[in-house]
Amino acid sequence: MLASPKVPRRDWERGAEGGSLLSRSAIYNMDMDTPTDLPLFTKLYTLAQVLGALIYRGFRSERKRKLKVVHAVVMVSALVCAVVGLVAVFKFHDSKGFANMHSLHSWIGLATVILFACQWLAGFLTFLFPGLRSSLRAAYLPLHQYFGLFIFAGAITSTLLGLSEKAIFVQSVGSESVLVNVTGLCVAVFAGLVTYLLSQPKFRRQATEDEVLLTDTVLE
Repeated sequence: MLASPKVPRRDWERGAEGGSLLSRSAIYNMDMDTPTDLPLFTKLYTLAQVLGALIYRGFRSERKRKLKVVHAVVMVSALVCAVVGLVAVFKFHDSKGFANMHSLHSWIGLATVILFACQWLAGFLTFLFPGLRSSLRAAYLPLHQYFGLFIFAGAITSTLLGLSEKAIFVQSVGSESVLVNVTGLCVAVFAGLVTYLLSQPKFRRQATEDEVLLTDTVLE
């Protein structure tokens, strides 16, 4: 989660020259063997977040209730990955004497996870918890959609800031810096594609005839 100037340059070289992406240090932090590789739990968190957001786009013909449950399960899985990743990073940094929460990357990353947890809880209470009126669900839905995209943007921003910090410590134009920059470009393109899918009305789920008759609120 946090970049540290105490990381030797040889670690960068070992990662750029084909170091193991599944080593213990690679799984729990970006400070050791694979500085150009996003942490495993960050990858899983971002992937699960995107999958959850696209559930309604990819399965538009499925019943809404089923999609809501799958959406909630995928999103809570993303939250678990994020929390486990944060705990692992803090424990690793503490064991090595590295500073925590000293960069904009770390602040945005932690704030994003906190907002994500609040977003999930609010969504669960609003859309899955029984007894809430449809009018209240309809009123909250635009906020839920907005903050979902906002939190995704925060996750991407934190990732790019983390890569930028790593690039600063490379301090040379070579295979290491190229890998960092290519990874950043891939993340940016990925974010653009996801945003396009989420923002285009033609991909939105339409109400089924039964749902219209029941006057239920169509989610996404």
